[in-house]
Amino acid sequence: MSELKGQLLGMLLVLSIFAAIGSVLYAAFTKTADNISSQIDNVTTSLAS
Repeated sequence: MSELKGQLLGMLLVLSIFAAIGSVLYAAFTKTADNISSQIDNVTTSLAS
């Protein structure tokens, strides 16, 4: 029974680590995409004027 508990705890730990890494990467990519979008808008505005 304790071996099963250990395996479940290990799976839970791995899943929580992947979730944490995924949320950090998602936030970083979202911020970078917004930054790129705003830079493209700035260049487009400068070329239009």
